[in-house]
Amino acid sequence: MFEYMSKCPAESYALKIWNDKDLSAIEEFLDPDIVIHSLLGEFKGPSKMKEVVQSWLSAFPDLKVNNTHILRQNDLVVMHWRAEGKHQGPFKGHSPTGKKVSYPGVSLYKVKNNKVIEYWAYVDMNHLLSQLK
Repeated sequence: MFEYMSKCPAESYALKIWNDKDLSAIEEFLDPDIVIHSLLGEFKGPSKMKEVVQSWLSAFPDLKVNNTHILRQNDLVVMHWRAEGKHQGPFKGHSPTGKKVSYPGVSLYKVKNNKVIEYWAYVDMNHLLSQLK
């Protein structure tokens, strides 16, 4: 288990979701009116984030994320990270391959009153999907 008290809400959220698989972090750290920008489109609300997280974790249940760089300025937090996991469930039209994948990404969080109010995720999906072939 990680120490979350000294971390900002965005860092705590990311660690709890991806490394602890604790979906209660969605309600704990995300604002009810959060705006989510992803490769799949723009969404609003924690329930949409939960759907996104569940789809990733069903495909890669052992997914672990290591934050390599974290930058904070005022209400913005940028995390550069690397994720690793084994492809064990359907993902983007690909049946489970059992292959290990590793891919980098960047997440940008806007925080207000200790809640994430806006979230952007950038992943090189082509790089990830090429590992499933």
